[in-house]
Amino acid sequence: MMPGLDISIIGPGKVGTAVGVLAVRSGLRVVAVAGGGADRTRAAAEQIGGDVQACSPAEAATAGRLVLLTVPDDAIAAVCEGLAAAKAFTAGTVVAHCSGALPSGVLSAARDCCGCHVGSMHPLQTFPTVAAALERLAGAYCFCEGDEPAVEVLERLAGRIGATAARIDPAGKVLYHAAAVMACNYMVSVLDAAAALAESAGLERSTWLAASAPMLRAGLANVTAMGPEEALTGPIVRGDVATVDRHVAALAGCGPGLRRLYAAAGHRAVEIARRGGRICEAKANEVITSLNHLLNQE
Repeated sequence: MMPGLDISIIGPGKVGTAVGVLAVRSGLRVVAVAGGGADRTRAAAEQIGGDVQACSPAEAATAGRLVLLTVPDDAIAAVCEGLAAAKAFTAGTVVAHCSGALPSGVLSAARDCCGCHVGSMHPLQTFPTVAAALERLAGAYCFCEGDEPAVEVLERLAGRIGATAARIDPAGKVLYHAAAVMACNYMVSVLDAAAALAESAGLERSTWLAASAPMLRAGLANVTAMGPEEALTGPIVRGDVATVDRHVAALAGCGPGLRRLYAAAGHRAVEIARRGGRICEAKANEVITSLNHLLNQE
């Protein structure tokens, strides 16, 4: 179903534009792009290239046999419902979104009103810009779910743009997205907190960020190669309660947000160390008691 399949993109943001560019580069045909205002739509059409036309959402929905709704999450259902009510979709068209948090069921209006197949394809990557999306989509995992005909098309699209397709149960989408947020967005939060502690220690933030980068890359490589249980290093997995006590004492002068974050991450490290059989119960309990002092401070 992929060869000759005309693709429309409604929502010319970072992901939609990048998917369009990569699809055209792979030999697929993107026929229409819409949404986001006339100037933005024209700019996206120029960047995507080929014979793509900048048009209205209704025209794009009619033109495509794979219609990607790459609008913000809170607009996906409303955009789909409006286009379905206007009978803009053609029967048999695959209508899909790229949200990580929402299941394909939010597109049910396209199925019920127009006889479409619905699905979702979420790239597990971070895209601050279109240029970054173009670079990072290749090699990313795209998690797909929905009606079988839709999933088959989306899996082939993922492969054509250089991504790896995988399936996910729609019932698990919210927790899957929470996992992605924790792994990526909250990693930034933790690194910002670490930089704040380094500044309190008298280091320049830029110096700390540069100095910690090799350690961070090594830590990520260790986790992906060995798993968290073997990759965990530091005082907790060593059962070095005295060092944890010193950290807790020093953190007493920091804000409550930093104290709670350090304690929460420490509790998780204890769980990982226990799971890997790398800390005895006595030491684990001593570490937990020390960490709890941070949570009990006013």
